[in-house]
Amino acid sequence: MVPEMRRRKQQLSTEECTAILRDATYGVLGTAGTDGYPYAVPLSFAYEATAAEGAPAGRLYLHGATVGRKLDALAENPRVCFTVVGQSEPVAEKLTDRFRSVIAFGTARRAEGAEKQRGLAALGARYAPELPAMVAEEIEKTAHRTELLVVDVEYLTGKEGLELTRERAGQ
Repeated sequence: MVPEMRRRKQQLSTEECTAILRDATYGVLGTAGTDGYPYAVPLSFAYEATAAEGAPAGRLYLHGATVGRKLDALAENPRVCFTVVGQSEPVAEKLTDRFRSVIAFGTARRAEGAEKQRGLAALGARYAPELPAMVAEEIEKTAHRTELLVVDVEYLTGKEGLELTRERAGQ
């Protein structure tokens, strides 16, 4: 069940959430951790908005190392959230911020085979779109020592700051 946002007037549409995920340069993966503390880590990512089995709100591809705290946490509990801030402009004189952000909720898993290749290619196309040959070569050389996580996104929620909501409404 998707919880309702408390400040629904500030909620972003699915299209706006998708645009933020398409344009942002990094996000923060939040896990339950392994030692009683939550664990959150900033990561490069690519977002595929197409719904798929087990991923009604699309998929996130996350790049990382093949060992470490993140993978230990996911082995214990694969449920995650992934947060992206698409805009943040402090408005000091009003003690507020003009922001837009998205949180994706889902289940993370390690990608293998063709899915891993597809995810790595999506990351390469996102961060180096003008260098497809170089990306392909790098994937070929390093895929064996690179982890690619897939987050099957169950739902997205996005929010903007009250200042932006008021601006849209012409107030």
